Amino acid sequence: MTFGSKAAFRAARERCGISQKMLADRFGNAVMTVKRWEKPGEAEPPADVQAWLEHMLSQHVEAVEAALDAVDGIEEVQGNPPDHVDLTYYRSQAHYDEFGRDEAVYSVVNARSREIGAILQAEGYTVRYVYPEDADTVSTLGGA
Repeated sequence: MTFGSKAAFRAARERCGISQKMLADRFGNAVMTVKRWEKPGEAEPPADVQAWLEHMLSQHVEAVEAALDAVDGIEEVQGNPPDHVDLTYYRSQAHYDEFGRDEAVYSVVNARSREIGAILQAEGYTVRYVYPEDADTVSTLGGA
């Protein structure tokens, strides 16, 4: 297995905000099939599924790193860290479709925002999660 273990496969899927149903639908399988891929002693995920998930994880990491770089850029321009960082969060796919920047799955976008927020909070930043229509939102990070 490319991920090293079934637990690592599941962790990568969840980290990216991809549900078992989303993965099953993407590859034309039943949710029970995905559950088996993640259960010890059952079938391994096919190579194409693993490759796709690796690609999604790579995109996730790149997006998180880009957002963190953007925060560093704010600090460089201002000469000090921002007093807070707003991260955009979506309530549903319809909400993302209305306010999102491009085509994406809202759970994937929200997973990125959660990871960015956790890293920034660990670095001492104040993080606020905001819906895109919040009136007091001036600038936000996160997104697809």
